[in-house]
Amino acid sequence: MITCPKCHAQLEDGSRFCDSCGAPIPETPADPVQTPDPAVQQPEAETPSAAVYCPYCGQPTADASPFCPNCGKPLNGTDQHADHDQRGPQEDKEDKKQKKSKKGFIFAGIGVVLVAALVLVFILIGGNSGSSSRNYAMYVKDKEIYYTGFSRNDPLQVTSRLADSSDIDNYDFVSGSGELSAMCHLSQDGSLLFFPDRLSYSDDGYSLYWRKINNPKEEAVKIDSDVLTYSVSDDSSYITYRKNDTLYQYDRKKEDKQKIASDVGMYRVSADGKIILYMNTENVLYRAEKGADREKIDSDVSNLSYVSDDLSTILYIKDGTLYQKEGDGDKEKISSDVDNVLASYESGEIYYIKADTAEVPLSDYVYDDKKESDASLKEPEYPGWNATDAEYEAYESAYDEYNTKLQRDNFRQYLEQEKMELTTYTLCYYDGEEETTLSDSFSYNSYSRAVDNAVISYTAYDADDDIGVKLSELEDIYNVSNMVTEALYSASEVYVAVGGTVAPLDRETAGNLILSHDGSELYYFDEISENGDYGELYKVDISSSGELENTELYESDVYPGIIYFISDDKLLFFKDYKENKGELYIDQEKVDYDVYAYVIRYDEDTDKVTYFTDWNSEKGYGTLKIYSKKEGKKIADDVRDFSTLPNGDILYLYDYSQKYYHGDLYLWDGKDAEKIDDSVICILPVY
Repeated sequence: MITCPKCHAQLEDGSRFCDSCGAPIPETPADPVQTPDPAVQQPEAETPSAAVYCPYCGQPTADASPFCPNCGKPLNGTDQHADHDQRGPQEDKEDKKQKKSKKGFIFAGIGVVLVAALVLVFILIGGNSGSSSRNYAMYVKDKEIYYTGFSRNDPLQVTSRLADSSDIDNYDFVSGSGELSAMCHLSQDGSLLFFPDRLSYSDDGYSLYWRKINNPKEEAVKIDSDVLTYSVSDDSSYITYRKNDTLYQYDRKKEDKQKIASDVGMYRVSADGKIILYMNTENVLYRAEKGADREKIDSDVSNLSYVSDDLSTILYIKDGTLYQKEGDGDKEKISSDVDNVLASYESGEIYYIKADTAEVPLSDYVYDDKKESDASLKEPEYPGWNATDAEYEAYESAYDEYNTKLQRDNFRQYLEQEKMELTTYTLCYYDGEEETTLSDSFSYNSYSRAVDNAVISYTAYDADDDIGVKLSELEDIYNVSNMVTEALYSASEVYVAVGGTVAPLDRETAGNLILSHDGSELYYFDEISENGDYGELYKVDISSSGELENTELYESDVYPGIIYFISDDKLLFFKDYKENKGELYIDQEKVDYDVYAYVIRYDEDTDKVTYFTDWNSEKGYGTLKIYSKKEGKKIADDVRDFSTLPNGDILYLYDYSQKYYHGDLYLWDGKDAEKIDDSVICILPVY
């Protein structure tokens, strides 16, 4: 599980948006000093539970899938950007990595709170998705957290001994700034700040405090120590938190805590803090309401697929059976043998898949194209000592062919004896009352789900097609299973389902499927270049009745690796993409050239995009610009990092030292820049 950086609700790992507050969930790279490729898939409401995650876009995949279902990239490959580090020169990075290998990462013991490391592509929904409309910023200086509301009395040193170890240095805060920000929470009225202190390398978490921001002389109040995650109610009265494996709720007004349950693995809290949904380490799901006895919902829950905002409706899988429970009513069985939920909607509509794994003979999928010719092929006779050169050459050629035939005989024997484990998936749709089977050969190769309406695009292979591998093409018998799997996926076709109505896409080589949020448009790539640098981007309209109409070439020479919706109807993509930079487009409108692809932030309230150009990877800075109303405007040169504040102002770090890891902090109000502080280690992003 992971924690929402805004409201601290518990979410499934891989979620793109918080189910509780709707805030975007930043991706967490495996290595905190590395930055993976931005997501290819548009943000989506719910994410299915799975054991394997794509290294490119971070979305869940099937164990047996050779390609990511969202971005279509091979799962056995490596990210071409995996070694990129915007944080400094290569030699400094390697020195720091060696140092980390000895002492660990600063926040490594904080468990599921680690959800916000180094935000790459950052979508700001509704004024930066902050928990408060108040304009404020937080940053780290002298290894302590500072808060500023941009008044005369600011800044305020919030923590007193944040780095509770002498081994924690400035670089630790740089690489962990996103995680540290996720541990801070400002109340909706902007008067109270909840924050961590006494960080350590142990698995014991951190000490959680709260204080009144408007009364800096008033001391902070300690809630508890060894906190791993926490959630604050809308009125800031109740703080629900997990300490070790025990769940507590703290009444701020009474300054009293109450134990909720032990052995808790995950939890969700209602906005008012009065209802808690949690699951213990034995997979027993409970619902606890303030002033009432807790309710046991079910045991052996393997997948909590959907929870409504008010926690009244839940969707979960138990022993392969999909159940739905609403309010105080009994659980309702939706379907049996369910492997995963792909999407669920407030309307009650659900897309889910069933899996069937069977052992099949490899010979069923290999076409013996040399059977007749090999049957008549016999071992050639040696021509003798007095044969001519031509006769010897003919003999050697015939013997080589015979040896190849013997190898194929060995292949035939192996194929008859060996079997492969093949998993087939059935895609189902539930309209709230009954189930409809959409496809019995659903493929994880590529699929996309609409956020707002029950629309899904997917690939499925035709079981009647000849998808066999030719025997003559086999070079390594032990690679047959992979070849068969690839052949299955290469024979797939694209379909679009609106509710339970399915329509095929008349494009055999379509890939990288992307649905608009409302499901009215499907974008896909075709004619992708051999090295994957560019392709043709097409768009097709989807009617409310499920018909595919008006297929057209949307844009040529688009980079397939980075494309997604930054709002309900704005599509972001790149052209002429090389070495992490390219021409940035939004809805076919060119924003700028030489744009650094790893840090692009969009504010939906102001409809502005903030980004870097002329990024220097060695020095770790670039030119900060903002785009609005078909015009790009430069904010400053030599900028290390930036954060968009709730009112749209830009906070940025200038003249940053790669040696000491600090720089000057400036505030840009749209016209002028004002220096806020110096020797600032990092900005804590405002979520």
